[in-house]
Amino acid sequence: MSKSDNVQQEQNQNAKEAAEFQNKAIREFVEEKAEDTRSRGPVDESTSRMPDDQNRMITQHNLRK
Repeated sequence: MSKSDNVQQEQNQNAKEAAEFQNKAIREFVEEKAEDTRSRGPVDESTSRMPDDQNRMITQHNLRK
């Protein structure tokens, strides 16, 4: 490898490291400052999914159309 190739590789590595550091800093800032806006709704685990039989019947009905 020539000297210019080594310099180019070092610059690329430095740029990647700087981008990773910036990404980590932004992520940490957002996690600290952003509020959790998710709220608990009336849906719980027992009502959030259709039973398999009901899902199968809906699928068969839609295939007949």
